[in-house]
Amino acid sequence: MNAAEKGSRRRAAERTRRTFDRALLAPVVVVLLALAAVLLTTSADPVTRADTAGLSRGALVERTTFACPDLDAGRGGTSTASLGLVPAPAGLDVPSGGEVTQGPVASDGRAVDVRRGSVVDVPTSGGPAVTATGGAAAGLFGFRTDERDRRTLGVAACATPRSQWWFAGAGAGLDHSSTLVLANVDPGPAVLDLTVLGPAGEVETVGTQGVTLPPHSVRRVSLADIAPQTDDLAIGVRTSRGRVVAAVDDAFSAKASGRPGQDWLAGTDLPSRTLRLAGLPATSGSTRLLVANPSDLEAVVEVRVAGRSGTFTPEGLDPITVAPGTIEQLDLSGVLPAKEAVALRLRSRVPVVASVRVTDAGDHSYATPVAPLTGPAAAPVLPGSDATVQLTAGPVATRATVTTYDADGTRVGGTVLDLDATATATWSPGKGAAYVVVSPATGPGSGTVHGAVTYAGRGIASVPLVPLPLQVVRPSVRPGLR
Repeated sequence: MNAAEKGSRRRAAERTRRTFDRALLAPVVVVLLALAAVLLTTSADPVTRADTAGLSRGALVERTTFACPDLDAGRGGTSTASLGLVPAPAGLDVPSGGEVTQGPVASDGRAVDVRRGSVVDVPTSGGPAVTATGGAAAGLFGFRTDERDRRTLGVAACATPRSQWWFAGAGAGLDHSSTLVLANVDPGPAVLDLTVLGPAGEVETVGTQGVTLPPHSVRRVSLADIAPQTDDLAIGVRTSRGRVVAAVDDAFSAKASGRPGQDWLAGTDLPSRTLRLAGLPATSGSTRLLVANPSDLEAVVEVRVAGRSGTFTPEGLDPITVAPGTIEQLDLSGVLPAKEAVALRLRSRVPVVASVRVTDAGDHSYATPVAPLTGPAAAPVLPGSDATVQLTAGPVATRATVTTYDADGTRVGGTVLDLDATATATWSPGKGAAYVVVSPATGPGSGTVHGAVTYAGRGIASVPLVPLPLQVVRPSVRPGLR
């Protein structure tokens, strides 16, 4: 072979190698771009981006299970529990039929006649544990209310079981005491660990690791038994097996040895680097932010306020620093706008949990973390209390439809709320309403909406808005690049 032929073959081999390298490089670049997109997505908190992106709606849910807190109302108190089934949303073909059963967690339950659109009262004993199948599972919700002497009010939504819960703002002192209520509504046992954080760090105690909760059972844990003489606590519940429904009954007195108010402290599933706290009533009472840091790193938390004109940082409101494994509080009483409904946005480099405790006229309530609404949400309208729907938009202006119904499912009022970007808007139901349904806009270009419903007049309370069980949400699968 002469030199010319060798050179020709060498050049051909180099061209082949370069072509082969480019062929290998293309999928590598695609993979790297995909990994970068995943990292950028997961590093952003789910409550700050359009959480419907990359998701598609599947079939209607065919089974729903949840439980209301199971705890005696106490001396001089009255409790009620109710179940509701919202009217079928427009464009959604919800079949008739199905069955709803309700009863103590340890029983098979009894059938409950909940017609589409109606709300019915059920016994509070035993939870209740609720299971719905078929068409009755789509749009079912429940709640519990507690009232004492027409001066204190507590409202709790019935929740579905999950493997992790966090609560910030519980207590185990003389003027602040809480009870953790755990329910296992599944047929298998649940094994769980409790994490207790106080102002001085994690509380080392016995009987909080490897706790077994038998099938269809309820356990009540007084926090005074595991962290006595501690006024502010954060509680973490994590299962290594099974799932539980967790709730915190909270008694708090703003004055030493005063008569405590009562409220249910709603939980969140995970600590987060960005939190939206909703449910602050427009009151002139005391307002305190409580932030817990379950991580091993110091958290510096930036606090911003979402009012009627948008989001801002009030003058004099500096970031709050929370040491690892501790809980801190910040007095916001002289910082927030007077008698204006607002929401808070917290940001931190490390995941945190938080709540806002509001006290007024001897009662108290909590604003807790909320996620954007991926679909309609429902909340009760209580007789004798002034209910207010509070909605906050994300970074994009959007709108939400608010509709009220009576106990028989007849529409009695409603409005469409236009929400400016990062601003909070409110609306109050009229007479005759038994519950309210909030439906966020979901069309192209619609922004995110999150919020809560607050109550005042006979004590104060609030409940976060959580999407109803309607359709199965699943990832949207798209063809890959070729």
